[in-house]
Amino acid sequence: MPLSWAELQPVTRYTQPNGVLTTRVGGRPRPRHAREVDGGDPYTRFSPNYFERRTHEITIYDQASPQDPGSRILTVVVRPQWWQYGTNFRHSFIGRGGDDPLVPTRVALYGNNGGMKVLPFALPSSEELPTPVANYNDLLPPPDQTDATRSLDLPPKDGEFVLVKEITRSAALKRNLKIGDLIEFELGIFLSGPPTLGRHNYYSDVMVYKVGSPGVQPWFRGPCCGVTIPWDSQVIPADALSGGMMTLQEDTSGNPEHNLQQAGTNIAGINIQPFVMGRRLFHTNFHSGDHVEMGNLTLFQTQSLKVGPRFQETACVSCHIGNGKSSPALNQPLTKMAVLTADVDGSGRLIPDSRFGWNLSQGKAVKNNVVTLDGRQAELVIESYNETPGRYDDGTPYTLRKPQYVLKDLNGARMTPPTRMSVRTAPHLVGMGLLEAVPESTLEALAAASTRDPDATIGRLQIVKDMANPAFNLVGKFGWKADAGSVIQQTAKALNSDMGVTTSLSPSHLCGVPASGADCRAANARGPELNDTDLELIARYTQLLAVPPKRHFTGQQPTGIHQDIVVSQTPAQRAADIDAENAMQRSVAEGGRIFNQIRCTSCHVPTLTTGRTHRLAELREQTIHPYTDLLLHDMGPDLADNFPQGVATGSEWRTAPLWGLGLLTSINPNTRYLHDGRAGTIEEAILWHGGQAQQSKIRFKALSAEQRRQLVDFIKSL
Repeated sequence: MPLSWAELQPVTRYTQPNGVLTTRVGGRPRPRHAREVDGGDPYTRFSPNYFERRTHEITIYDQASPQDPGSRILTVVVRPQWWQYGTNFRHSFIGRGGDDPLVPTRVALYGNNGGMKVLPFALPSSEELPTPVANYNDLLPPPDQTDATRSLDLPPKDGEFVLVKEITRSAALKRNLKIGDLIEFELGIFLSGPPTLGRHNYYSDVMVYKVGSPGVQPWFRGPCCGVTIPWDSQVIPADALSGGMMTLQEDTSGNPEHNLQQAGTNIAGINIQPFVMGRRLFHTNFHSGDHVEMGNLTLFQTQSLKVGPRFQETACVSCHIGNGKSSPALNQPLTKMAVLTADVDGSGRLIPDSRFGWNLSQGKAVKNNVVTLDGRQAELVIESYNETPGRYDDGTPYTLRKPQYVLKDLNGARMTPPTRMSVRTAPHLVGMGLLEAVPESTLEALAAASTRDPDATIGRLQIVKDMANPAFNLVGKFGWKADAGSVIQQTAKALNSDMGVTTSLSPSHLCGVPASGADCRAANARGPELNDTDLELIARYTQLLAVPPKRHFTGQQPTGIHQDIVVSQTPAQRAADIDAENAMQRSVAEGGRIFNQIRCTSCHVPTLTTGRTHRLAELREQTIHPYTDLLLHDMGPDLADNFPQGVATGSEWRTAPLWGLGLLTSINPNTRYLHDGRAGTIEEAILWHGGQAQQSKIRFKALSAEQRRQLVDFIKSL
């Protein structure tokens, strides 16, 4: 059965009957400006208490001027979650003063830095504002300029506090707006009291709107120097929009370690607050109730004491650090990995392991003010690696390393491993909602077409039970063997298997069969520990994570170069930076050609299109570049485990998406690759490919050293 939902959220980009183009998006406060490099509190960071009424919904109305049909008027409506005073609205980026040299001397200099107006009447979010607003400048008042103390128990009702900004001219171009113009804008946010809200003054998302084209544009900085408006915003080219219109902007603040944590650029206004609430849950310790990031108020005691009795970690983010993937370390308990265990009955079917059940739990002792909890059943470590030497066709040597596991009891004595065991990393998370939105019919067509593949890379659909209604089957899309059919089902499975937190979709703890599991089975009597609302919030967060744009695309400026560096550089130094970036762009382009030539694309399909029926409007009808077919492929005996799941044999694995792969080492310099983290580099990961990928690997080994480098540059750019 295709995925379906009882209701679909309304569209977020549309044309009204009167011809007004309308865009509805969400935003959040930011600690700094987008182009500002600040290592301590950068633009991409989530400030403390980000979930406490900090977000806002934005509606952009775009229409012809009644006085001049060739000109356009933008009316920007902001509905904040909390009262604001003295709100700024900056638009039309300039980046330099009139007498400054033609370099970006100001990271946040805009041609217009005026305030917003307040509607004198209520405008619920379900209603459209008649635009343009009659007598906008004369009749609408500005927000209250005082920081009034307001009750936390009485936030604004829907439509009670609405801010408006009307834009008729581009202050950068010094003329009326025309179709095709880009308008960049940001808010200067000042929250009204009380002091318990924490910080009061913020910046906001920098948004770029293309006049005449509904939707906010993923953007990048244009040319640096020698132009009238240095670093002016431009639209990221289509081939670099990895996540379609949900693609993140360029990392202009130089913090790649945060780039997998951001909301999609066109997240719907109604989804931005659920997104941050889901993020809060994702960063919550389900034993103590604390937020794992420093500075956040401990207000979530309702989420405490939900972990266990069997668990690996106590928070989602403990394995998915920075929303990246987990990686094993030598001679350390594999607490950030999933360890699947099983035995085999007389007919060859998998049954729970007699000691550990379906999962080995290794969670070390944790405590809060009341309860100390130890989730360990035993400890699995990588004691060493078996090394296999090899050579490329040009004679260059390489070494492949396979982990050798040792199982120990809690006293350190060696134990016999389970009959069946599979060790798996936690994958990075971006783009899951977009993959969920790919129609099942698309995957069926890819599987059918693969039967004619010249290298016999024949993909298969995984088929799984619908956890909400086991009478129905779903196409599996998530997990190393595609054993989950939706984001919410993958979320419920991970909560239970990795943290021992039950939900209505997975209500029984994975306790195993021995008498020692009695405490675990007794925990089932408490019923689901996480309610459906909170489960949905975590799923919504992961569904709406942005996909970073492809890096080193044609026309991109050198990354990691900020205002202070550019101002202090000589022309020769700037030219050297540009030359280096241009050389990398050529390498990435050539690497993409080689990727196609050696037929990596037979499994890692570059482009998919999402369907029209996903619940979340911002995920519908997007052209995306995930580099996966989401199908099962036989990867040969070297990568096989002995743990079949569903229709997947031990040697079959879902094609892993490649988007975001190049950012993983910015989160963890020791990132390792493949399902069990055996590969220390991308080259090693490729060399482990076998089975249906054997011919592509043979072609890879035949490449020159420079071509191999170009191919890896391309993969790291995704």
